[in-house]
Amino acid sequence: LIGIQTKSLQSFKQELGIVKVNKTANMPNADVNFGKVVTSVSNKWASNNWLKLKWLTVAEFTADANSYNTILNTRLQQGSTRPQITKALKVLDKKMDDALIYVKGYIVEKYKKEDAKSYYAAFGIEYKTNKYVFPTDQNKKQVAIGLMLDALVANGFDTKEFGTAFWQPIQTEYSDLVKSATLTDGAVSINVGDKNKLKEKLKKGLNAILGSIKANHPDTYKQEIRDWGFQKEKY
Repeated sequence: LIGIQTKSLQSFKQELGIVKVNKTANMPNADVNFGKVVTSVSNKWASNNWLKLKWLTVAEFTADANSYNTILNTRLQQGSTRPQITKALKVLDKKMDDALIYVKGYIVEKYKKEDAKSYYAAFGIEYKTNKYVFPTDQNKKQVAIGLMLDALVANGFDTKEFGTAFWQPIQTEYSDLVKSATLTDGAVSINVGDKNKLKEKLKKGLNAILGSIKANHPDTYKQEIRDWGFQKEKY
């Protein structure tokens, strides 16, 4: 009885507009699902000559739909390599942090503990959060590695285990990884921008098509829009 009363109260509130009824949108937000919908709609429109829009043709809509899916696929492919680059950078960061302990040991051994800290900056080591570490910023870290290589030679540590032979390959690998990350992020950013512009344009077309279907099929439009590819339960 309580359940029935609660349900009736909720229904009453909905009728009065007090409670907002959640409705599934006819267009999905997810990029991949959206791409499938515009492809389905463009194919359906091509075989339904009755649907005419003054500002948009089926050819233009189809071209935009194809471009959208092409850009989306490219973005997904580019983005798929980013986690690998990120992981490689983290591994290299850990390797440098571990080696830094030994380099600081070289400095303490040669210049004594009380004077060691005054040499750290020359090795690219900075003071941060109560400890001396390498910079976390990638651009600063590249500079720090260069300083490290110069300081190792200048202070006679270049032939040690964590000397030049250790840091030189790291400098090359780190520089290559940062460059790859920057290029990947830039390419993804451009494609995301292009994709979003096309998505907004395609949404405008989809809304117009939905309106036309409802206007021309007032009694059966729900079945019609499903037939065109607007299937809410799939997204």
